[in-house]
Amino acid sequence: MMTGQSSRRVVQNRGIMVLAAIAAVYAGAHFTGGPSARAREAGALPPTIVPAFVYQGNPTCAGSNCHSAGEATEQSGQMIGDEYDLWTEQDPHQHAFKSLKNDLSKSIAAKMSLGDPAKAGRCLDCHAVDAPTPQRGEQFALAGGVGCEACHGPAEKYLEPHAEAGWTIAQRGELGSAGLLSKFGLIDTTDLSVRTRGCVACHLEIGRDMIDAGHPPLEFEMYAYNYYISKKPDAEFAPHWDEPVGRGNDARLWATGQAAALTAATRQLKAWKAHGWKTDEAESLEALYAAGVEVAKTHFGGGDDAAFAKATYDASKCAAAATDLAGRADVAGNAIERRVLAFGVTALGSAAFDAQEQDPVDAFWDAYDAALEAAEQGGDAYVAALAQLARIANEATK
Repeated sequence: MMTGQSSRRVVQNRGIMVLAAIAAVYAGAHFTGGPSARAREAGALPPTIVPAFVYQGNPTCAGSNCHSAGEATEQSGQMIGDEYDLWTEQDPHQHAFKSLKNDLSKSIAAKMSLGDPAKAGRCLDCHAVDAPTPQRGEQFALAGGVGCEACHGPAEKYLEPHAEAGWTIAQRGELGSAGLLSKFGLIDTTDLSVRTRGCVACHLEIGRDMIDAGHPPLEFEMYAYNYYISKKPDAEFAPHWDEPVGRGNDARLWATGQAAALTAATRQLKAWKAHGWKTDEAESLEALYAAGVEVAKTHFGGGDDAAFAKATYDASKCAAAATDLAGRADVAGNAIERRVLAFGVTALGSAAFDAQEQDPVDAFWDAYDAALEAAEQGGDAYVAALAQLARIANEATK
């Protein structure tokens, strides 16, 4: 694994440097369902909003003594100080609200009779922090998009105390993730199960009516989303968090994400059925994640996202899981699902190398490139590329 001065990870994809950036993270502890898969009840909060606490706004996280110091310095074992700068300059979530003003968003909103997409609840649920007026602080702005508090929770109660070195670590140890959320409104993104539930809140569940109106279908695989290799692979994104301690983390990301995605896909399928929408794509997606969870259970134990987040991922288990998953190529019913499966085999194979403190060999990335290219059409070339990915990972463990 390559590490930089700040210990923040750099992922190399066949000569293209892809710097990891966190996906949108909403707290699973308060999340109740995909915002686009069903209409929000009148008067109800958007499902990604933490109730009761006030959202202070992105600017309250900035400042030379806070998260826009220009460079990160070590504090309580973490590199802290440049997170706001990185989000502003190199994180696509800052563009979430702006995208509601483009022609595609306007077209979708018009077909769905939503009015201005920059004001429509179904759009704002995932393109901004649509907190109710009483929960908006003086520096809050919808135009902030999917900003700091979308991922970390409303800062009213933790903004000042968390500036003290070691405060968050101490509170996490005393209260746990659920306690941090209930007492301070702080979403513990170091808890991978919380993070993945948040990601699927907006990166998986969607209404069939929105897709029919022109919204791109959603794909989700946590490893690819965590490192932003799922889209725009020639772009560079900078991470604003530190790599977790331990080995095999790519497999942990994949397995935890599969469990969270299966739960979300099942919710989505139920919502589509309830609306009387055609459900073939939702059923196929649920089957895809069910297969992934089955592979994860077989090789890593556990069964839900919380268990997978804490499981052990050694090299032999990761390599065996890669072979198992690659052998299920037929479960992917379309190009999007084939990409998800390819990312999964890649995550497991990469983890097999990492668990042995090795970087994947060039041949591994050759097979990865071939798998993504073949994913568009599927067929024998796709199956062969997946098998090659797994084969190389297994050879590394011998």
